[in-house]
Amino acid sequence: MSLLSLLFDPRGAIDRRAFWSGLIQLTIVSLAVVVGLTVVDMDVAWAALPAVGEAWVLSDVAGHLRHAALPDVPLLAGVFLVAARLYATACLMLKRARDAGKRPHALIVLGLASLLVHVLVGFWVYDLFPDGMAIIAPLAADAMVTAVLGLVFTTWLGALRSSPASGPARSWRLAPG
Repeated sequence: MSLLSLLFDPRGAIDRRAFWSGLIQLTIVSLAVVVGLTVVDMDVAWAALPAVGEAWVLSDVAGHLRHAALPDVPLLAGVFLVAARLYATACLMLKRARDAGKRPHALIVLGLASLLVHVLVGFWVYDLFPDGMAIIAPLAADAMVTAVLGLVFTTWLGALRSSPASGPARSWRLAPG
């Protein structure tokens, strides 16, 4: 299976080895993007990092909302990087859950819980902007909480055995059409 279909095609199923390999490859790609963007714009580069990127983009969004400013190119690029990384991670998790015989309900709950954390921290950051207070505490809290949620879920999903219905011979193939 090619890297693009592994990371960006939600169809099919993958075994544990392919799941962990895909996560490692996604991390390597994310780090390469960070290194490449460091030369161009460090604010955008932060968005490519797992857990940190979401918090970083959240602070940019809150700042733009507070100052009633239109989104600029670095903000939109950061949102795009976070969305692309989250989509690739969701594709890996969906395929792994399918191979383990699990329905995607747990992944949906994880996504909604992470979104709730981001929204609540976003309100916290938004409230801190007019006073000029440091926003590092909410950003660190956001990164830590979502990292723990993601780590627990990823470890659980990555440890599940393949279900007999999917079988090891089918685990790498994409579902038809």
